[in-house]
Amino acid sequence: MNKIIFTLLISFALLGSSCSKFLSVNEVNPNSASQVPAKLLLPAVLNNIAVSMNNPRNFDFVYLWHGLWSISTGYSQPSSLVQYRLLNSSYSGLFSSSYTFGQNLVEIEKATTDPKDAGYVAIAMIMKAYLLANIVDMWGNAPYSEAFKANEGILKPKYDDQKVIYEDLVLKLDAAIKMIKALPATATEIPASSDIMFGGDMSLWAKFANTLKLRMLVHQSGMAGRDAYIKTAIATTASTGYLGAGEGAMVNPGYSNSSGKMNPFYETFYTVSGSSQSDGVSYYFAGKNATDFMISTSDLRIGRFFLPVTGTTFAGNVLGVTTPAPLAATATSKLGYLSGSTGVGYMIGTYDKSAPILTDFESLLIQAEAAERGYITGTGKDLYQAGITQSYIYMGLTATDATNFYTGSLSTVNYDLAPNKINLILDQKYVSLNGVAPLEIWTDYRRSGRPTFITFSEDANKANPTPPVRLLYPQREISVNNDNVTAVGTINAFTSKIFWQNR
Repeated sequence: MNKIIFTLLISFALLGSSCSKFLSVNEVNPNSASQVPAKLLLPAVLNNIAVSMNNPRNFDFVYLWHGLWSISTGYSQPSSLVQYRLLNSSYSGLFSSSYTFGQNLVEIEKATTDPKDAGYVAIAMIMKAYLLANIVDMWGNAPYSEAFKANEGILKPKYDDQKVIYEDLVLKLDAAIKMIKALPATATEIPASSDIMFGGDMSLWAKFANTLKLRMLVHQSGMAGRDAYIKTAIATTASTGYLGAGEGAMVNPGYSNSSGKMNPFYETFYTVSGSSQSDGVSYYFAGKNATDFMISTSDLRIGRFFLPVTGTTFAGNVLGVTTPAPLAATATSKLGYLSGSTGVGYMIGTYDKSAPILTDFESLLIQAEAAERGYITGTGKDLYQAGITQSYIYMGLTATDATNFYTGSLSTVNYDLAPNKINLILDQKYVSLNGVAPLEIWTDYRRSGRPTFITFSEDANKANPTPPVRLLYPQREISVNNDNVTAVGTINAFTSKIFWQNR
């Protein structure tokens, strides 16, 4: 990995996305990272992470490969996606930006030496763990122990074993939680203007860290002989709790109806005037698997995730479909959006909608699976139903709507009737995370095979019957850090599984 990734370039990091324009550090020298205080670095890096994780183009492979979205027939179908032909350039920006943001977080740690400011250090540790866990989930082995050490002369860091990285990140999250709990009474209060995710509430940061930890441990639940490790790791911070209803990790630096200052997901599709961006809502349409499943369960959220073709009729398309003939664009549902304030609760939403990092309903559904597996206390049914309720509320529906949904007579919805509770949780999690957490959708499929109703690309020239299980290392890494990339071994996008994938 070259020096560009590991040298803190605040001016570029803050201008790396349009939504960062209003988070300025112009009052300090941008070329002297040591002069940038944590209170200015923190909102910038949180915003940049939110922009990266909420740009649907960064994760459209997940939405398209797993039947959640399709591509309008008014466009040529991209061969790299419909034929599963990933390149070393595919989605490589996620790799480089994650390390750039990680370096920003390292600088927060370095700049914060007063024990009263330890809250900033804990936040930086938590977000760095979040970024690097994502890196493992997409690429497997990656720079870790020698990462962020350009100032020490390490410009080509070695690649560490992915399982080792995961295990150390769990310990780092433990350390961050311990640090939060040990904050002195005189600890510096982090202002809401700096902490644009939790408004300075350190108890929520501790819960967020513990939820991230639980998510990482649940990822490993399908691995043989891993239960004892998982249960022991969970027990060390069990008293901290997890993000509950109304406690989602949501970033909002003050999104407004101005170019470069809108919610990043929304701005991918719409301009300030409310007109469609080029290749916005006219490009991504509904996926057949998502619409068919939601129709089969009478799920009211379908009218929030997607728009009806006509009346109350919804229809999705299949990626790469040629036979039978694909639905015309006019016969395929668009992604959900309504103009003005009524856009609240729809998939695309509004310009000022907060950007999710980890929603309350994802947290509750993770807890539901963990409870069902015997990892945590609590009732899987209660946590599942709470997760569905929060998803319904997030999509602009009501708790009563959710209750009517999950108490119905279908085994694909009703917890008591489901023959396999974990499969039920994962299938409903697939629906709930549409447009919200694509990486977790991909991870859940790779580790569990859920849902089973996915129709894979029907392109006759696809490189494999099923989609890739990982991304390929970026070409830049191959060019500037070749020895360490090569040392990982031969990588095959279809067979080089992430370590927690047990299928």
